[in-house]
Amino acid sequence: MERVEELEVAIDAVLNAGKILEQYFKNKNYRITYKSKSGKGNPVTDADIESNKVLMERIKLVFPDDGWLSEETADDQTRLEKERVWIVDPLDGTEEFLEGIPMFSISLALVENKVPVLGVVYNPVSKELYFGVRGKGAYILKGRELNSALPKGRELQNFLLKSKNHPNSLDESILILSRKEVDSVKLIRELAKKFKNVRYARGIAYKIVSVAGGFADAVVSVYNKSEWDLAGAHIVAEEAGLKVTDSYGEKLYYNEKDVKRKGVIVANEFLHSEILKFVRGTMKDNDNKIWEL
Repeated sequence: MERVEELEVAIDAVLNAGKILEQYFKNKNYRITYKSKSGKGNPVTDADIESNKVLMERIKLVFPDDGWLSEETADDQTRLEKERVWIVDPLDGTEEFLEGIPMFSISLALVENKVPVLGVVYNPVSKELYFGVRGKGAYILKGRELNSALPKGRELQNFLLKSKNHPNSLDESILILSRKEVDSVKLIRELAKKFKNVRYARGIAYKIVSVAGGFADAVVSVYNKSEWDLAGAHIVAEEAGLKVTDSYGEKLYYNEKDVKRKGVIVANEFLHSEILKFVRGTMKDNDNKIWEL
């Protein structure tokens, strides 16, 4: 497999950062600060900061010339001059983490020329490690499988995420959404009614890889996302046979000056097309007032 060294270093980094998150999650001995001026939004904990430190130290030790973009590292934008950039969220799903809900993850991606070529998403509580490499497939390791060396060759194929036979209709499919978006965005409330079943979660990286793993058939968000929210899970989903775009149907590129993206849609080709058709039609009917309550 190509990029074996990068993959081994990335997995080692997230497993070690995961130990930190797991300890803080169990003991709840962390401090909380807030990024927003109001002092109420965008919480950051010791767990976020220490996880970021471990990830950065381990990645930069082996690949010192690569660029770096992380939610918890000041962005000096020197990464824009690099062909290879690591994009990291050391704790995706901080609110779940704080509420004691084990649906958060570490998300890490290697991007080359604005395209993710390697991604790792790890939930340290459920012990689920998802990873994907461009053109080489997506994989999942669980529980005791994480205690040994990374499988190689034919052995690795035992952990391949095979493309699920997703239904080819909305009313037979399962959709993952944010409850906050359902409560505040009319478009999302209307979309939810089209599906057989709706499941709720907030950490976007874990939601995306959960679809890749067959937990649901699609995930949609119209809220703005940052590159670190999407990059790691993006490559896992694509290598599992899913289509990934922003909520307007545009391709997602990374290591841009502006790190914000206009939401995300992840599903198989048919469901993605149907979801996008609904989103565009609803936006048109409401004069592009996508946030109408």
